[in-house]
Amino acid sequence: GLRQETLHAFGAFRGSNDVSSEAQLGRVVRVDRGEVDVLVEEGELRVMSGSQRAQAETAPVTGDWVVVAPDDEVGFYVALVLPRRTAMVRRDPAEQVSDQVLVANIDRVAVVHGLDQAANDARIERFLVLAIDSGAEPMIVLNKQDLGEVSDEYGWLETVAPVFTTSAEDGTGIDELRNAIGYGETLVFIGPSGVGKSTLVNAIFGEQVAETSEVRSRDRRGRHTTTTRELIELPSGGVVIDTPGIRAIGLWAADIALDEVFADIVALAPACRFRDCTHRQEPNCAVLEAVENGEIQAIRLARYQLLWQELAEQARDIELRKRAPSTSKRNKRRRK
Repeated sequence: GLRQETLHAFGAFRGSNDVSSEAQLGRVVRVDRGEVDVLVEEGELRVMSGSQRAQAETAPVTGDWVVVAPDDEVGFYVALVLPRRTAMVRRDPAEQVSDQVLVANIDRVAVVHGLDQAANDARIERFLVLAIDSGAEPMIVLNKQDLGEVSDEYGWLETVAPVFTTSAEDGTGIDELRNAIGYGETLVFIGPSGVGKSTLVNAIFGEQVAETSEVRSRDRRGRHTTTTRELIELPSGGVVIDTPGIRAIGLWAADIALDEVFADIVALAPACRFRDCTHRQEPNCAVLEAVENGEIQAIRLARYQLLWQELAEQARDIELRKRAPSTSKRNKRRRK
């Protein structure tokens, strides 16, 4: 949804820059190889990204509000990416010490897991950290109920975010999921390929607006039917963003979100004898005692420690990169 602060930013830009009176405010629907589809008042425009022209430090992503300006050579280009309310950011798969913004200006993030697959707590935890770190409200969607059951092993999810159980095949939970997207709100579906994200988009919309494909029966893995992040307007006035399956879930400076996903462990830390306790072998460690008593699973603690170590090493690498001379403009791109 368009917010007042976005309108103010658009007006301020037009008032302080030498841009054509034909400059328009629009929202990025999809990004495709340097070109961007932008939804403006009159409809969709295919425009040049502008990231190598006037907006080198902020490349537009799906969900961005942008200023589109005319150009004699290229038709239209993105003159400015307006400030983002929220943004889902991961570590850039191509670079160890750089971030990659996936989508912007989202209100809810739905982490989708297919019940036809084995439970994968480690993967769900990573997706939840990604979702919470975006600044949007996290949700969990256990899809394909017609092909699997919601067993007790999923019980911990409700301590982190609201859980929706759905099936696009028989309609279970679709109305509840649709009603969770308020007027003017934007929800993005994230998860690996094959969990039914595009099928859920179609079910919520009421007709096929996103391409889908069958899951391979031998390993229950999906094909990447969705090849780019795409924004779709709903008849109800909400917006959904369909995304390709995410293979690399590298976290980026997500310490606070990590603690929220592992709140059961973090809550015990103040009772440890040492303030800097790592919960590995220190004496009088409240977390290790909880593991011994069966209150916390040892494997869950191990996953928390692994992610914590990943973020700590990343923070050190970032600090070293700051001290070194910049070698790439790409590393300047940051969440706004």
